[in-house]
Amino acid sequence: MTAIVGLLASLTALWITVADRRRVIAKERRQEAEEDRRHSAEEAAEMARLLSLARSEEVAQARTVQIRLTGRPTADDPGGAPETWLVSVANRGPLPVTDVQVIQASGPAMLHCSEPFDLQDECTHEVELCASGERPRLAEVTTEFTDAAGRRWQRHLTGGLRLGTLQDDGTYQWDEPRFPEISGSIVLGAVTSGTKRLALLVPWLVLTAVGCLLYILLH
Repeated sequence: MTAIVGLLASLTALWITVADRRRVIAKERRQEAEEDRRHSAEEAAEMARLLSLARSEEVAQARTVQIRLTGRPTADDPGGAPETWLVSVANRGPLPVTDVQVIQASGPAMLHCSEPFDLQDECTHEVELCASGERPRLAEVTTEFTDAAGRRWQRHLTGGLRLGTLQDDGTYQWDEPRFPEISGSIVLGAVTSGTKRLALLVPWLVLTAVGCLLYILLH
């Protein structure tokens, strides 16, 4: 009887030891898995940070190239509506950009492509578009240029900036815009006659509103 009790006690102790060991192993495995997940998350975060930094450095010079659409009225009617339209390309950075071209297209048809030109630091160049009277659609006018690192960029009048990848046929495949297309970022350099009329109309409307208010108060 004593032998049986001793055997049961030994088996119980062995079972407790094995169970404890299994709990220790499971805990160690959970800790290792958690450590692996944390390490993977840290690596992913670091890779994202480095990628963001690289993209920021990559686009840093391209952001200094600014374009705007400017209307030019005729000499006979300097206060009238613009007769011709110009794209002004300005390099606001300290590094030059090369092989700059202004392209105007309507769907698949190219209406105008300027001769390539270079822009040194703090320089501006104007290109006249093939538009008579009516303002060109902003989405149809783009500017392409090469930065100091040899990267080819495309910038839209609507604000988008795309990096190009050279294809086997010599054309470029443009990536997604680095910045959203924002029409409000475009500055029109010319003030049209309609804008002048509106500027004259505003004071008249204010005076009319004041007169109506005084009439209501006095009657």
